Amino acid sequence: MDSNINFTVNSRIEIDVDSEIYKSNIQDVSEDYISISIPVNNHKYMPLSKGEKVDVIYYEEKNVYKFNTVVVGRKIERILMIMLKKPEKVQICQRRNFVRVPLILDVLCAIFPLEKDLYHLNDQVEVFKACSVDMSGGGMKIVVDVKMKDKLKYGDIIIVTIPMENDSLTLKGKIVRITSNKDETKLTCGLSFIDIDKKSRERIIRVLFQIMRQHIKKGAKED
Repeated sequence: MDSNINFTVNSRIEIDVDSEIYKSNIQDVSEDYISISIPVNNHKYMPLSKGEKVDVIYYEEKNVYKFNTVVVGRKIERILMIMLKKPEKVQICQRRNFVRVPLILDVLCAIFPLEKDLYHLNDQVEVFKACSVDMSGGGMKIVVDVKMKDKLKYGDIIIVTIPMENDSLTLKGKIVRITSNKDETKLTCGLSFIDIDKKSRERIIRVLFQIMRQHIKKGAKED
């Protein structure tokens, strides 16, 4: 939908990085941009730079919106602020889409060749194994062997086949973060789901809520 939302000072706003939410709020609003405080997650700041593209979640009364925009600069008044370009288009979403749930599963992955679509892949596509760490309605983390270091890079599109109860679900995810563990034997890749249809997203969310309920029941029994 076209952007016709009203940005107001002191409203809650969040930056979604690899399904991790960095909290902030609006400090100033102009005709072309909004200025926010430095986003923070668990005492860790996200130092955004000019030209950096970001995924934003904005709360307007009872509505929640998500949009993509770009950092246009920084400024200092009372505090240091990040200036974000006002979006041209936004989408209405539900906050539950972004609840991250630990999920340890063996998954199959492949680097998506940009010139092909999901249903016309050939045998030349390299399939590799990975292990999911957690998942939300908006993305997931996977761990791969460090030997994939030279084959995976920021911005790559990955096809992930996730085993479900009676079948499997194949999704596309964009790599938004790559980190290595301390002994540099494994890589953790943060994926943001792209081109995901509503039915698939709702299916993921249902599974994640089932897992959450199981954890709650298990915790209650242990108490």
